[in-house]
Amino acid sequence: MPEQVRDVGVYIYGLAETLHNALDSAAKDVEDMLTDSWTGDYADEFSQGWTEVHAGGRQIFRALASLAEKLGVTAEMFQSVDANSAAALNIPRLDWT
Repeated sequence: MPEQVRDVGVYIYGLAETLHNALDSAAKDVEDMLTDSWTGDYADEFSQGWTEVHAGGRQIFRALASLAEKLGVTAEMFQSVDANSAAALNIPRLDWT
């Protein structure tokens, strides 16, 4: 079970990284568009909305990365507690495979 929890953490981290890179790429495209060719009130309104979307996306990615890290720590703690308990009680450890 701990390996599966860790695997979920790795998957979530990878997903967050992929989405982060996609958002950064989109941000560059939007910035280029707003500085090179699009001006006026609608461009200003879009820019404000995009800034909020971009900030919100980055916040989500930080939360996903934090969740992934916690899943890995949780899995390691669970195995450690199991090993310590088994040693203290002189019983076999659980088989997590």
